This record gives sequence, C-alpha cells and structure tokens, in this order.
Amino acid sequence: MKKMSSTLAVLIAATLMSSTPIWAKDKDSVELPNRVKETYEEVLELVPEIQKYENREVEFYNGIYTITLEKKKREYPSATIEIDKKTGDIVYFEHISNLEQSSNPPSDELAKEKATEFLKELLDDKFEQYQFDSIKEDAIHIRNDNEDGSQIDAERDVKRVLFTTENNNVLNLGVVVDTEGTIHSVLPFLTEEKLDQKIRKSVDRVFEAIPELKEGPYKMMRRDRNDERFKRPELSIMRDQIFYSSDNADIVIDNITGELNHLTIHGMDEKSNNPISKEVAKVKAAQFIQQVIEDSEKYKFVALGTPYSEANDSGTAVGFTTPLPEDERYVKHLKVYVAQNGKILSVRANVEEESFDFEQHYKDLEQPLAREKK
Repeated sequence: MKKMSSTLAVLIAATLMSSTPIWAKDKDSVELPNRVKETYEEVLELVPEIQKYENREVEFYNGIYTITLEKKKREYPSATIEIDKKTGDIVYFEHISNLEQSSNPPSDELAKEKATEFLKELLDDKFEQYQFDSIKEDAIHIRNDNEDGSQIDAERDVKRVLFTTENNNVLNLGVVVDTEGTIHSVLPFLTEEKLDQKIRKSVDRVFEAIPELKEGPYKMMRRDRNDERFKRPELSIMRDQIFYSSDNADIVIDNITGELNHLTIHGMDEKSNNPISKEVAKVKAAQFIQQVIEDSEKYKFVALGTPYSEANDSGTAVGFTTPLPEDERYVKHLKVYVAQNGKILSVRANVEEESFDFEQHYKDLEQPLAREKK
C-alpha cells in the first residue's frame, strides 16, 4: 500500500478535510464538465505515460474534481489531478513515476525550461500573467509497501521552480521538476505579499508566543470553499482558511476573521517527571490565547480535562468559547492542549450549539476510548 509524500501530505489533507466525496471507479462513468474535461485531457496529452494507468477514480467535493490514476490500485506509479469545476484551472497535479533513491536533481536551466514548457501548454493564454520568480532546491519522499512485504523508502532531490503573478485573484504556482526534467507536481502557493495584513499579524503572534516555530520554511496555501454547506454555522469557520505547514508545525488561520483556527506542533516531547497541575495548564492556555488572538477577552473558559492515556503521558485539554457572530445560537470552541511540561502542543477550533455540554465533553475525554468518540 502506498503512503503519501510527507512534504505534500499536509496540503492534500487540507484540501480534502472533512470530505465526503462523490466518487466513481472510472472517469468515464462521471460526466466531467467541459472545462474540467479540457484540462484533464490536456494533462493526459502532456504526460502520455499516465494514459496507461488502468485504475481510475473520480471524486467531486467542494467544487473540485479529483482524478486519481494508478497502474495498480493503491500502488505506484500513480497520478493525481485536481481541477476547479467553475474555472477549469488546475488546483493540484502530482505524478509519482520513479521510486528510486536519487541525489541527482536537474540543473537549474533544465528545471526552468521544463517547468515553463509544461505551464505554457497547460495554461495557454493564462500563462502570460505569470513571471518566473526563482528556483529552490527541494526533496520528495516516496514510501511504498510492496506486496511481498518489502518497503520502498526513497528520497529524491528535485528542483522547485516558482512562478508568481501580480493578479491578486490568482495564486502563484510552483512546479517540481525531477531528474531528467520529468514533471513531478504542480501546486499553487502563497507568498507574504498576497496575504491580508490580519493574517500576517496572526501568524506573527503565534511566532512570538512560540519562538521556535519561526524556523521554516513554511509552505502556504489558501482554501476558499464556496460550497453552500460552508454557509452553515457548524462549518462556517472552515469556509476560507490559510494553511501554513512546515516540518515543525501546521498553522491554520481563518482568512475572514484573521483568527487562529488550528495549530499542531510536531516532535515535541509532552511527558514530564514533574507534570503541571490542571489549574496551571488552564492559566497557560489562557495566556496563550491572550498572546495569539487580538480580542481574546471575548473567549470564556468552559471546562478542562486530561485525555485518557494508558501511558499516563497526557497533558491537559482546556476549552474556551465565544458566541459565533453570524449566529449566536452557536459558539466557536477553542480546545487548547497543554503538555505535562507546560508547553502548548495544539489548538483546535470547531463550532458547537450554544447548549452543548462542554463540562461533560471534557469529562468524557478522561475515559477510555474517549478519543474515538470525539
């Protein structure tokens, strides 16, 4: 069974978050809109190798068609193509064809040439709004479990060619070029210049609160969900978000309010020989909210609990809520997880009905199997 490239997993997960897609095993059984079909066929023409992949699946979710092509189900080589239904624009493309270890990236000249050729053919007249920006050294990670039980775990050195645009309604594009000029992926990316000032301030507050997170590089992505479902109060905080991801952390900011919606810090040891008390954890969580949210006084403490752990290594989850401006029958709930050593490990936001029993929820966390319930 294949495993996702670690450098792209966060972005793809963000794209498919909370997804309940409509899907079919063969793209011919799904009537692709003309704009989507044109882009799909253009990709097939540009990368004829993927036409040979017999296993096809089509998913449609949140205005995006995702077409997955594999030589064998759940096995490499494979390709993923994501296309915007309304515009026909490519949202994401990845083709994993070489599973060998490689420390031989293409030259800058070859990478730029192949990336430019690919985008010109793919975008046609739309390419005129892009300018070549720079070339970065990068690496892709490929993991695969073979049928015989052996494992492929390869890293390939590549070049990422960046193209930017002054059009604020269009995202910049990064093209990853593998050895010998093979196109590995195309992925939109954000730059600081395209971010609203409130987003920059919010991220800076997170970095000030946890200075070690400043170490990058961070990849940025915007997810603007126009689906009618995201107008519902329960999903409203997910309707337009900015994703920051690095090897150290994942940060998600609400692009409408500028507030922190999600934070996960990777690789931090949470166990301590002298764990802090729940009351100290509550203070730590409140201080963190004050640091990262400008009008933090609107958040009120509701409950706390220590998630069940057989290893007894859990910290404390602390909950805060504020009325949802769009509909005060609901509240935005921030769950701040504080490690035994007092460090902030994660923040998660969701929306609940105002009548939701938060005290019971946090009590339930302390019971076995609680993590499966919520």
